[in-house]
Amino acid sequence: MEFKYPEYDGNSIYNLACLLSESLGTKTNGKPLDLNLEKDRTILILIDGFGINYIKKLNIKNYKTITTVFPSTTATVMTTLFTAKTPGEHGVIGYTNYSNDLGIINAMRYTFNGLDINESLTTLKDFNEEFNVDSYLKRTEKSVVSILPGRMDKSTFTGAINGGKYLNYKSFWDSLYLLNRAVNLNYDFIYYYLPYVDSMAHSYGTYEKPALDAAEEIYSKISQEVEKFKDKYNIIITADHGHFPVSENVMMNDRKDLLNKLDVMPYGDSRALFLRTRYSIDDLLNFNDTEIFNKEKIIKSNMLGNIDDRFINRIGDYLIVPHDGKAFIYQSKIDDNYHLLKSHHGGLTMDEQLIPLFYI
Repeated sequence: MEFKYPEYDGNSIYNLACLLSESLGTKTNGKPLDLNLEKDRTILILIDGFGINYIKKLNIKNYKTITTVFPSTTATVMTTLFTAKTPGEHGVIGYTNYSNDLGIINAMRYTFNGLDINESLTTLKDFNEEFNVDSYLKRTEKSVVSILPGRMDKSTFTGAINGGKYLNYKSFWDSLYLLNRAVNLNYDFIYYYLPYVDSMAHSYGTYEKPALDAAEEIYSKISQEVEKFKDKYNIIITADHGHFPVSENVMMNDRKDLLNKLDVMPYGDSRALFLRTRYSIDDLLNFNDTEIFNKEKIIKSNMLGNIDDRFINRIGDYLIVPHDGKAFIYQSKIDDNYHLLKSHHGGLTMDEQLIPLFYI
């Protein structure tokens, strides 16, 4: 399948971030998305996993198509969205990342990869020192609230990229109630995050009924609900990435010949896997329908945008990105009960990269 690279020059979620940053009175170095925000207040609704493939499948109309970032994974996208920095600038370049000081770490859980304890790194290194995170939601003088599931607001990651107040919900239904409360409290910027399409796709498959039902019902309900706010707020509905059905799980733990040549365990995402090595391993990367990028090619492709000098080491020496439905799975600790997901994202296919943007 043909690759689609992020369009950081004006048509990506990065450019939406630049627009939102400027609307909140904070400076950015990037080019804002070409969208006229007519009101002083904004509601940003992000439906996790609600890529363009769902829009077409459900025959939804009246949207603009933009790209996400690379890797097309939530940790990377969210950091870009609230810092107005490209992945190469902020340094969160996947679900797991290489750190010169800490090894392989999980940014969203801010812990060592494979460790079951969340936030284990907080006493070792400040998150804002490990990553280049300077959220415009923290710098703005306008009032901000984030509507999030569960205890998501308690994480180091959320604390670094979000700002203002938090409203926590238990279900989709009380999240709508909290959205109405936030509007009634006249917040200048309301961020409303919904994880359900993504979780259903991962668990059941990209086009299975639970995922399709979640996509259809959530978009339908949300689009109806926000109609009553449109005279007071700019309303933006978008996604962080799309999804791609798994056709084959490539179990990297079985590739001892390859693992023995690596300096550290593989990291990144199942569809954007970074490798660090002091050896030439081209002959070991013999995967069909898969693109292999070396470091020079990663940089020249601009898939990560501008890359800060401190993160050059983070991109590794090789990058594996499939054209088809392969998922490259590496388990940092062997677990016989490991649950293989049925749909993934992180890569460069159209279905993963293209996301909708609705402006109401």
